[in-house]
Amino acid sequence: MTEDQKISSSTDYLQEFGYRLYEGKIEPRWKRILNLILFEIMSIWRKSIFVKILMIIILAINFLVLLSVAQQAEQAYSSYGGGGAGGMTDEMFRDGLNSTIAGYLSMGTSIILSNPAGSSSSSDIGITVGLILIIVFGIAGSGFFADDKHGKVIEIYLSRLQKKEYFIGKFGAIVIFINIFIMVPLIITCMYFVEAMGFDHLDYLDLYFGIVIYSLICSIILGLFILTLSVLVEKRSYASLIFVLVYLFGSIIGSIVAEDNMDNKLFLLISPQNFFVLLAYVCLGVYELGVQGEGAEVFSLNLDDGLSLEYWHVLLQAFLLILIFSLILAYKIRKLTTEEL
Repeated sequence: MTEDQKISSSTDYLQEFGYRLYEGKIEPRWKRILNLILFEIMSIWRKSIFVKILMIIILAINFLVLLSVAQQAEQAYSSYGGGGAGGMTDEMFRDGLNSTIAGYLSMGTSIILSNPAGSSSSSDIGITVGLILIIVFGIAGSGFFADDKHGKVIEIYLSRLQKKEYFIGKFGAIVIFINIFIMVPLIITCMYFVEAMGFDHLDYLDLYFGIVIYSLICSIILGLFILTLSVLVEKRSYASLIFVLVYLFGSIIGSIVAEDNMDNKLFLLISPQNFFVLLAYVCLGVYELGVQGEGAEVFSLNLDDGLSLEYWHVLLQAFLLILIFSLILAYKIRKLTTEEL
């Protein structure tokens, strides 16, 4: 064999069995993120029987609420004379729906009322499934990073995704999952009630827009918080437990502190439950509220009078929470390396 033939045969061997550019089908990067989001959402259902039970309970409660809407609409109709939309004014109707939306994440009756008088409207459905929702969100999101690190699969993800894409996929999954149980039920309930009362949906577009904004901000804050715990604690059970306890005891202790300091309404922001109630009213554009004090006393709370607690305090706290959790997650994910695995 000549020298040229030897060189040619060695080159053919390298070309056949050596490293070459991949010539197969390559998915776009956005689709890889979408696949991760879908995988995480589906895995929530598969991982825990307890979560399945709670999810079914939440869906059942919301379904029963829809069934009761027609009955409440009929009662409201007859209560106000039966003329035109039951004689119920737009202000009364919105007051009830605003209270329903604001109290959705509460664990019981909120001390923050939808009007200074403290009176409730017939359209106040009063859905309070906050504790069940928080438990579901905590169990679902606590394993997003903790399970990956425990199972040593982060390296597999990062072989096909950039770190920012890995984070976007996880964050997108928990935000979508949370909104399935916040945004979707609230919009459907309000649409059904407006329809049952015979009102025009176009007159309540601002209400629907407020629900969307409120749900998105809630899902971002709650999602970032549980993801932060997942990446810091690194154990699913501990992360979910801390998440639930912070919301539960923070709400109880915060409400007690607020009730003892009614002269300074800023203390209302300590309680997670009260914070989300106030956030709902701010997103809905409702600034004149009431606060239930000790006994039956109701204190007036105006979020736009330049005194004590203002609407921008609520928005500022929401922004700071998002910023803090985002910075912690960004720092931890940037530190993910093969050696850490």
